[in-house]
Amino acid sequence: MIHRWRMRPLFGDTDSMGVVYHGNYLRYFERGRAELMRAAGRAYTELMDLGLHLPVSEAWVKYHRPARYDDDLVIETSVDWIKKASLRFEYKIVRAAGDDEVLLVSGATVHACVDGQGRVRPLPQWLTGLTKRSDE
Repeated sequence: MIHRWRMRPLFGDTDSMGVVYHGNYLRYFERGRAELMRAAGRAYTELMDLGLHLPVSEAWVKYHRPARYDDDLVIETSVDWIKKASLRFEYKIVRAAGDDEVLLVSGATVHACVDGQGRVRPLPQWLTGLTKRSDE
């Protein structure tokens, strides 16, 4: 499943030159994850209701071109792989320009599934439907 979500950066997301601050892309990735899960019919809060969390164990961002205040952005999010207690999301952020899209940022995050005490737990079965492939 690939989910696409549109947004425009707020002025507060940018630096004094109107360029999106580099750390904000991780927040955009987070929003992409939440929207992908919601589009698949399951909100992140369902994990929390089970006493589970998905903390980030790895994050990778490649900056290709800058995004600017009020750009029409598309955050594309997919699940690359799922293992028993972890999964990896992939992201592309593009600027929509008519029929063309310009790649601005690509990246990935890896998440472990843990309980409230930080102990590793298996992912719920319903998460496996979000992936492009499964690795056991």
